[in-house]
Amino acid sequence: MGVHKWSRVGVGLMTVLTLIVTGCSTEGDSAQKKEESQVKAKKEEHKEELKIKDTTVSTSWETSDGKVMVHGAAEIKNTGEKPLQFDSVQLKFMGKKDHLLAKEEILAVVPRIIQPGESAYVGGTVQIKKAKSTKDLKDVAVEAEVHPAYISQMKLETESLKKTKDKKKKSTIVKGTVKNPNDKQVESVLVTTAMKDEKGKLVAVLSDYLVPGIPPAGEAKFKADDQKLPYKLTKKATQLEGYAYPVIKEEEKDQEKKK
Repeated sequence: MGVHKWSRVGVGLMTVLTLIVTGCSTEGDSAQKKEESQVKAKKEEHKEELKIKDTTVSTSWETSDGKVMVHGAAEIKNTGEKPLQFDSVQLKFMGKKDHLLAKEEILAVVPRIIQPGESAYVGGTVQIKKAKSTKDLKDVAVEAEVHPAYISQMKLETESLKKTKDKKKKSTIVKGTVKNPNDKQVESVLVTTAMKDEKGKLVAVLSDYLVPGIPPAGEAKFKADDQKLPYKLTKKATQLEGYAYPVIKEEEKDQEKKK
């Protein structure tokens, strides 16, 4: 009988232990689910706060040897309430049936960090190998990845912008000056020029990359060009806007990811 009595106590003890373990497991699962839910909610909150609106333009033409070319450009405006930073931007050139003909990864996104109400400009020229003629192209679309901006960039100034023609390649060039009004050296600089017509409509976007950078209170000349873009296609551009920002350092990017 003693044996049977001990067995019943043992079973009861095992039941209690099982309940305790199950209870701990349930509490742990609940805590994990709660944490995952909070992380998801935070991401959704940031996603809702970050809003952009893009305005695109494209110009296509055929070369003398039958190649179909297109220049795509876009103004991407921060319509949200928080500053944002671009991770990547792609221009997608779409066909008449809304199928992808070509895409271009844009490295020169300037400014890379924009405040609410500010805009960044991107542009690129590509050959559409899948197109037989310019009629095959419908439009250009923007695919941008953004996240909250945790750092601020030193702002630079541009002046003396002038559109010229490359006599040899008959392409478009925009020359100008970048000034560094800050008290710190900038090591390398991305420059973008937005070319607009008399009504303020975007025509094309050209870029340049300055290395070495600019010393405090110093300045540097730049030449933004696109050797594939014929000058005749930018004749209607009468307004020039220049934007110059220091390249974001890799260590600054790492700091952002930790936050």
